[in-house]
Amino acid sequence: MSKPRFQIPSLRELKQARLLKLLNDNQQFTPETVALIHAEHRRRVLKKKQHRAEAYVFYRNILRDPNATVQEQLTARERLDKLLGLD
Repeated sequence: MSKPRFQIPSLRELKQARLLKLLNDNQQFTPETVALIHAEHRRRVLKKKQHRAEAYVFYRNILRDPNATVQEQLTARERLDKLLGLD
């Protein structure tokens, strides 16, 4: 059995660690800390919304494509249902 590899933390993970350290060190919410929390939250929400919108357009295009196979259309329909919370 091989040992688990060490993974280099991403920039996002490093920023989150820095934010947590700030919170633990300060024990209060300074304006800088609040701004960091707000910026990180906003970035995540916007990224998730953009990804959802792009996926929706992609699957809708498959459903509208006359050359798509039945299997591709069924898969696209399933993914759209899941994306929209209809499953």
